[in-house]
Amino acid sequence: MESLLRQLSICNELIAQGAACTAGHIDWLNEFCATFLDFASELKAHLPEVAPRWPAEGGTNIDVETIFLCLTQVVTCITQLERTINIEGAFGHEATPMTRLHFLDRIDWCVRRIYVCLSQLDLQRANDQSNSLEDHTFVELMDLALDHLEAFMETLANTTPTNLLCIVEENELQLGSIVNHIVRHALAFANVALEADKKALSELCETLLSECATFLEDSGELNPGHRKLEALSLERALYGLETYLNEALLHLIFASIVELENTPISKLRHAPDSELTEQLVHDFDTNMDRIQQIGVLAIAFSQDIKTKTIVRSCLASLESLDACIVPALQSSAQHPHHADILEHHFNEEILIFRNLIHEIIDSRSLISNYLDMLAESIHLAVKSPPRDHLLIVQMGSVLEEHFRLPVNYSELSDDGKRLHTDFMLILSECLAVVSLSTPVEPKRIVKRLKILYSVLAKLRDAIDRNKYVHEDSSASVPNVSSRRQFTNATRTLLRSCKSKSKRQRSFVRQRRDCLVPNPQNCSISNSISHQGDLISFQLTEILRIN
Repeated sequence: MESLLRQLSICNELIAQGAACTAGHIDWLNEFCATFLDFASELKAHLPEVAPRWPAEGGTNIDVETIFLCLTQVVTCITQLERTINIEGAFGHEATPMTRLHFLDRIDWCVRRIYVCLSQLDLQRANDQSNSLEDHTFVELMDLALDHLEAFMETLANTTPTNLLCIVEENELQLGSIVNHIVRHALAFANVALEADKKALSELCETLLSECATFLEDSGELNPGHRKLEALSLERALYGLETYLNEALLHLIFASIVELENTPISKLRHAPDSELTEQLVHDFDTNMDRIQQIGVLAIAFSQDIKTKTIVRSCLASLESLDACIVPALQSSAQHPHHADILEHHFNEEILIFRNLIHEIIDSRSLISNYLDMLAESIHLAVKSPPRDHLLIVQMGSVLEEHFRLPVNYSELSDDGKRLHTDFMLILSECLAVVSLSTPVEPKRIVKRLKILYSVLAKLRDAIDRNKYVHEDSSASVPNVSSRRQFTNATRTLLRSCKSKSKRQRSFVRQRRDCLVPNPQNCSISNSISHQGDLISFQLTEILRIN
């Protein structure tokens, strides 16, 4: 541990030297990368003893995950810093001083944070500290609550009424705290959810709190049958909240991606008046808040550490850009290179984030969610304004983007791929008819929307048939209760796959052919090439922690 902390101190000294320079130097950057690579290599070698795996029963080690995040962020910032230094070499150091300091500050924060987390891990290992509920994600908290309820009902079945009170009292008190944290996560999401979902989520949270309060208030009740009914009611409230939150999350993903397409960040450069600029900034801030919540829940649902880390890194990049990118774009005439680099960095992180979200989402769930919205749109088509028709069809383009990833398209059967081709054709027709400048009869629009619905419904059925074929050919999971199997139905966000968890859950599947761009490999328009390759790019291999 002392060796790792000493190397981090050297990295901090090098960062201070880089910040003191009036211009960036590629030799300085290479020296920093070499030092940081030595640290990362040693960290990987000592990782099992420095940061052992977190408990299999749920919960995460926030310090371990923060280290992984900071490692990824340092690599991301090094890439952008290299580009900044190259532009300074071509146009003079006055071109991008703010940009260079922006990325240096982020690297400095990450290195200092790694130092703190390593020290904290050493302290935890010495004191054998456990994680608090604040460190658990929404999914982990749901699992903990359901575990407590299952243990409670097993206790009911095997305990006499006279011994019931003293056995379950401690278990119930912890369950109340878990439910409060679940509601806290759900309300945080409800704050940025679509208006139609906010009220429903708030009501479901109230129902859950009410059922939990009833369950805890009657802890002195010695009638096992009555207590079991209360436990089942609380369990039903938990499942109800999780199921609806899944659906609301998919609604938000559709809306957020369409907003990114309709209002790209570049529009802030060319806003003609202050009133429009103010509205664009407000819409941008709202969508960034939504993206943060989408990412938080995607991390919660994902069980792959690489996916979690990359999503966290995207969110960290977007959060750091949130405070500076709008002023940079609005003053792009005075500092064009600064604005160009930040805008490119933003678009790059958004692209990675979108592809990761599409990799995590279960294809069938995404189609079903869209079909529900499309059915409602068809029902109201005659009374709806043209803008609503355009919006629902644009949401269909999110499905097109979803199946553009090889990991999703490759899972379609031959019949599914044929239906996907039909979907692409009818979607293009729908986009054409709702984008016409001349008014179109609602009947013509409804006719095409109905065809779109029919094709997508058949595609969903084809995915179902293909899924059942795979399930029949695979071995079934033994000793899984019907209550545990129901959890799989509530986790609609994730694609299905086998799990080692005692609860049969839906987990993320990582594929090598997944089209998730690497920040180092993304093409950069107008980039300036440099003769020597930075050894910093080797850090990407260090981050591939098994």
